[in-house]
Amino acid sequence: MISFYSKRDIKDLLINGNFNYYGRQSEIQFLSYFVDIYNLPSDDPRYETMEEDIIQHTINNDDWANDWIFEDSRINLFRDEQLFVEFVERIFHPEVRENESQWKPYLEEINKILKNDNLILVAAESISGRSIYKIETIDSNKLINTYSEEIKVKFSSDYINSQIDIMLANVEHNPNIAIGKAKELIESTAKTILDEMNIEYKKDIDFTPLVKKVIEELDLSASQQDKDKEEGRIAAKILGNFSGVSQSMSELRNAYGDGHGKTKSFKSLPPRYARLAIGTATTVVYFLWDTYQERTTDF
Repeated sequence: MISFYSKRDIKDLLINGNFNYYGRQSEIQFLSYFVDIYNLPSDDPRYETMEEDIIQHTINNDDWANDWIFEDSRINLFRDEQLFVEFVERIFHPEVRENESQWKPYLEEINKILKNDNLILVAAESISGRSIYKIETIDSNKLINTYSEEIKVKFSSDYINSQIDIMLANVEHNPNIAIGKAKELIESTAKTILDEMNIEYKKDIDFTPLVKKVIEELDLSASQQDKDKEEGRIAAKILGNFSGVSQSMSELRNAYGDGHGKTKSFKSLPPRYARLAIGTATTVVYFLWDTYQERTTDF
């Protein structure tokens, strides 16, 4: 269930950010998908239906406030749980959403709000290669897939999407391939962040120095934390371990991934190790990209 506080925060995010929630559609087209505006009564004695109200007050006169949809008693958006869910999901439907740079940051911010209620918008279906998002309960068994889908949203890269798909598809039957792709996902993320920050690096840089570089550029190394404060000391301990992940991932991939030639006696690790590698990679990527975005996006 989406709490009142989360609904309020989502409303504030959309209204204060001047986000056009109905996207490429008109408000009438958008609302008619989940509200019977053609039969709901008018609040204006001159008209008969809610549709006529909307036309008069958002098109002809344009004298309704931007948040009218949240305040209209005929819709009861805050009180009707299912309606609020349909409202949020509809915002990100392929028929509605416009430019990726406009809607993707809002999807991420709404997910941050929903996670307080143990909920998340995930790509549950697709149409013509475009994701259809649904609000679902966060399930620990689905967390890797959820993070992977969110990473696709964050990067919008065919190459990274392909890496993720190959990685997930090979967990059970080809764990060595999944392990290799998990390491490549971290590598691609690190290079993407450095490119976005216009920071130079050698194109043939090894994996461990590459990850170390992006960690330092994002001020995430243990030595960059303020150890005079308790939170700085705690962060330094966590980030010190975090820095060692890249070395471990590199060793795992070299020994059991799909890189480098293997002898005929090579035996792949069980799938649970592939799931460990993927879980580690998606968590690292998510953390790195979120940290980078916090430095570049204001809400």
